[in-house]
Amino acid sequence: MYKTEFYLKNHTGNNAFAWQQRGSSPQLYVPARIQSSLEATQLGEQVVFEDVDEHGVLQKCLGLKNFIESRWKGVPVVVVDNHNHVFYFWYEALERGLLKPGATLIHVDQHKDMRPAPEPYVHRDLESAFHYTNEVVNVGNYIKPAMEEGLIGEVQLVTGGMALEDRSFVERGNKILNIDLDYFAPELEINFDKAKAFLEAHLENATLVTIATSPFFIDQWLALKVLKSLTKS
Repeated sequence: MYKTEFYLKNHTGNNAFAWQQRGSSPQLYVPARIQSSLEATQLGEQVVFEDVDEHGVLQKCLGLKNFIESRWKGVPVVVVDNHNHVFYFWYEALERGLLKPGATLIHVDQHKDMRPAPEPYVHRDLESAFHYTNEVVNVGNYIKPAMEEGLIGEVQLVTGGMALEDRSFVERGNKILNIDLDYFAPELEINFDKAKAFLEAHLENATLVTIATSPFFIDQWLALKVLKSLTKS
């Protein structure tokens, strides 16, 4: 899955946002994944997300050239643009034996992403996870179905600067460090050094890291700058 690029064309998932305002045949691009260094993460030239902003203006958001599979201090990491894509990669890690059911989720994000999904998920195979990721859930509702199905156990929501003080899950194993780079959007005024220290502390025992660049919620050039600042040695 994700070996080749494709388009979302149905009135479901992320493609359902602002459906009426986007013309007669709305579609969104999803890039292929590649194995590469995190430093090689690049912006693409295709629209991966569209929605109306707070001023009623339709925003066409460009995403990544490719999803990136790599390692961060030895820990497997996947970088995507729209955050719901990590749902698939969590289940892929489960199928590979990397994750176990009941994994702890450290969710570092401007948003909770905990809205109810339109239908529950029942894991059968990676094809079902791929379909659910792209045709059912969206950027705001992909966590709860993984909790209800049993892949995710406890969740720490890190949605503001104060949450960086809570290190109660640092020593946990079987743990996903799930980072949305919109956490570093200028309006949140997050202390970068403090956030980096928090992430690096969790990285020592993390099983998997998933990172989203979130095109609608943070300038993508800034997102890549933050990504490279966080992950450089």
